[in-house]
Amino acid sequence: MTAPPFALPTVRVVVASAVARAGFTSLLSAAVFAISEGAEVWIVDDSALADLSVLDDAPAVVAVGSVAWANLLPDLLEGGWAALDSGATPAELVAGVLGAAAGLVVLPPTQVPPAIHDDELNFDDLDVSLTPREREVLALLSEGLSNKRAAKTLGVSESTVKFHAQAIYSKLGVQSRAAAVSRGIQLGLVSV
Repeated sequence: MTAPPFALPTVRVVVASAVARAGFTSLLSAAVFAISEGAEVWIVDDSALADLSVLDDAPAVVAVGSVAWANLLPDLLEGGWAALDSGATPAELVAGVLGAAAGLVVLPPTQVPPAIHDDELNFDDLDVSLTPREREVLALLSEGLSNKRAAKTLGVSESTVKFHAQAIYSKLGVQSRAAAVSRGIQLGLVSV
């Protein structure tokens, strides 16, 4: 198998069952993800989530099991997350890992809220004027870059990127990276 044209996130498997842990590790290794304790994305199950302090150091999480955890994850994590049901396919697991690593939210199709149509949005009420630097940061966020990578690309500190991201969230009336990108696309501030 050839290496992908981009760096894949590292993954840590934090599940109670040794059999499930071995299965996840095998599947993710076959998909060329590196398994590491200091990983960028954690795979957790319902039993691991019974003690929410487990997630204190998790940068991004893929919760496999009950999608009821989807309501808690936004409050626990700053980064991306995925909530997949226990019947998730290997492709859905891989998509969850990649989406969470990119700072996005990944849900099973049955959990995705109905789409908002452009005719339901009142763009005239939105006074959105991003600075040129905020537009650059939003564009990099939409490409899935982490704050650290965006900072390196722009030649600024990670704190500066976080500052601009918070300003973007405020101006767009959102609370997460995924919502900012989505709103930016809706408003024509970001092209995909």
